[in-house]
Amino acid sequence: SARTRNCNPLHFFTNKSLLLAFAFVAETIDGPRRQGAPQQKMSVEMSSSRLVSDGIACGDVVAREESGNALTVDEMLSLHVGENGPAQIRHFLIASGAWVPAVFLTLMSVFTARVPKWQCSTPEGCKDDIGNLKDICSLGLDEWEWLSKTASIVSEWNLICDDEWKVSAADSMFFAGFFFGAGMLGQLADIRGRWAALYVSFIFGGVAATLSAVSFEYWQYLMCKFVLGFGCGGIGVASFVLSTEPLGAKWRAVLGIATQYWWAAGICLMSGVASILTEWRVFSAFVVISTLAYCGASAPLLKESPRWLLISGNPEKAREVLTSMAKENRQDIPEDGLPPLKQPASTKTVSIGSLFPYPALRRRLFAMSFIFVANSMVYYGLSLNVGSLGGSIYLNSFLSGLVEMPSYAFAQFSVEFFGRKRTLIFLNAMAGTGCLLSAFVTGKAQTAVALIGRFGIAASFNMIFLYTTELFPTVVRSAALGTCSLVARIGGIAAPQVLSWRMILKAQQNRHPQRVLLASSCVLGSVLSIMMTTTTTTKKMKRSCLDKSHCAISYHIFTLPLVFRCQQNTFKMRIINKQKSSL
Repeated sequence: SARTRNCNPLHFFTNKSLLLAFAFVAETIDGPRRQGAPQQKMSVEMSSSRLVSDGIACGDVVAREESGNALTVDEMLSLHVGENGPAQIRHFLIASGAWVPAVFLTLMSVFTARVPKWQCSTPEGCKDDIGNLKDICSLGLDEWEWLSKTASIVSEWNLICDDEWKVSAADSMFFAGFFFGAGMLGQLADIRGRWAALYVSFIFGGVAATLSAVSFEYWQYLMCKFVLGFGCGGIGVASFVLSTEPLGAKWRAVLGIATQYWWAAGICLMSGVASILTEWRVFSAFVVISTLAYCGASAPLLKESPRWLLISGNPEKAREVLTSMAKENRQDIPEDGLPPLKQPASTKTVSIGSLFPYPALRRRLFAMSFIFVANSMVYYGLSLNVGSLGGSIYLNSFLSGLVEMPSYAFAQFSVEFFGRKRTLIFLNAMAGTGCLLSAFVTGKAQTAVALIGRFGIAASFNMIFLYTTELFPTVVRSAALGTCSLVARIGGIAAPQVLSWRMILKAQQNRHPQRVLLASSCVLGSVLSIMMTTTTTTKKMKRSCLDKSHCAISYHIFTLPLVFRCQQNTFKMRIINKQKSSL
């Protein structure tokens, strides 16, 4: 029988890194169909590195054999399992809870590499003639001492003055490992499954955190940071898809974004624990124990994604998982069991080079790549720099996590009511303003304006994934988002080096040139957003569909974009829809 798929450009999913995982959210954003049109069940089989769908792209009609009453995963969820029952909620909470130990592993250096308090060890004190405290680098080794030698790696290995660069080098090494881990462990999620990828990532991260906690010299610690970053790069990828794939289509967008609240909650929890466990090795041990506790408690409770089981050639196991969920949801199961699952049909895409002949798309790619770099650099720059703000590092970190929660809600609200472009411009301008003002004020005022910057950059970093998926045609969307995601890692690697510029430039006390640079990158991101045109003329890009037909593309930023005007098979589609509506 012939089967038709609507021209829905957001019914595709790919994921090659932590940031790229959020492209999945876009799949359900344009779910509402035209009023009066017959509702058709759609399904997208998700994979972290390849595109899988049970429909036919661009509305092309392709004849295919259908065996009996076989159903897609989405159809099975809708008819027999439930789209968001107790089983999926429990699974979602456990799988997305991985973000809590993930944030411990990612941002633990905020506390383990902080500059602890020191005191003078001579009767003369450490003040100059006019009563100002001398710089620690101008004092002799016998004139001062750490209050606690084991408070952080800085005090234990004296990573100050000429050796201060080693602290930022270790953080950059972490993000370099993250760069490779996101890609390689993302591929593991395809090969061995989401469950396996999640816990393999935790093994890498947990082992590296353990080795770093028992390191007795800096270079051993540095190598452990690379492995730690490698493991953290795969946690978000596997956690996101594992938590959202069992959900029905209409719930994946809402709950997919909600996973980020775990990240913010993890920052708040980590700050509270770090204020109690002030020795860096003890705190590192807590991070390892919390990672092991999560893995031990969650592993027996989480099941492999039925979507991955289906596309990997194990439909019976996928049906077993769905049957288990249906029983937990107290759904009526047919006497002979759930119907068989339908194997999805693959779709074809083109490389990123296919958009370069089109100037508008090329400019968007360069602009969004820079915005990704800027957002990554500013977000991690502010995260790692909370210790330089006025007041307690623990309170500042807690407030930073707390302010992210309303920022996510604001981003979700603003993109719907004011549009993606206006929201992006406003949030980057807010982040830039906060960073800039924090360079010229001190005390509580500095903390307040820095939190304004944190609000803006956290919300911006959250919504740029959705915005990017809407800026490019479906056939190159995954490649474009993958490119932006890749270059974003450069921002993470650069952030610690930017923070170390104060030492290089010999800046005066309470002056923070690194924050000026972070602010400048945000402002430039806003300018690039403004320069991107609101509408463009129709662009034609050849697409290799199953019947070799082509689609023309119309684009508008402030509406759900990339509305495809399918030029062939229109008459057939109308006949099929009419037949379905009469059934």
